Amino acid sequence: MLSKIYSLLSNLGITANYAGFFYVSHAISLSLSDMENLLLVTKRLYPEIAKHYHTSSKNVERNIRTVIDIAWDNNPQLLSQLAKGSLLGKPTTSEFIAIL
Repeated sequence: MLSKIYSLLSNLGITANYAGFFYVSHAISLSLSDMENLLLVTKRLYPEIAKHYHTSSKNVERNIRTVIDIAWDNNPQLLSQLAKGSLLGKPTTSEFIAIL
């Protein structure tokens, strides 16, 4: 499963040299195991990722926003395709994780 997530992120122009690459990958994995995580992004998902990677929740959020910017700049068409419709603007962190 993780290799599929890595491949998808790579197709969006997000490479492993960004910490957000791994944070988003972990967020997707956690959300697939419990979809409620998508409703509790700041209260549950960020803290869990931060604990796993020994960093802060703010750092997790900032790095995820960075990779969203990269994906939006590099391949907005693929993001829209994955969202099954056109996106009017750059997705939020929770929208991005849900789309993926």
